[in-house]
Amino acid sequence: MKRLISLAIIAVMLLGMLAACGKSGPLTTDDAKKVVLSDLGVKESKVDSIDVHITASADGAACYAVYVTMNGEHLEYLVDGLTGEILSVEETDEGHHH
Repeated sequence: MKRLISLAIIAVMLLGMLAACGKSGPLTTDDAKKVVLSDLGVKESKVDSIDVHITASADGAACYAVYVTMNGEHLEYLVDGLTGEILSVEETDEGHHH
């Protein structure tokens, strides 16, 4: 009986850990947008433009460059492609052009 209870407790703990992990794998461009919009504290409808490109950081890790124009201000975010951590934010003179 004790063994059955122990197994049940372990199963519940494992399920809880899996649920806490959320989705695994790299972020999508939409995920990167959400990270930046959350940092700015605005909804996408409040920015003039937002553009996302896959790039690499100085150490070669996959990242997203997210360009935002809002209220005449132009920002460039660098977001880690795996963790969603904001690696840098820079103010630029003008918006991003293709």
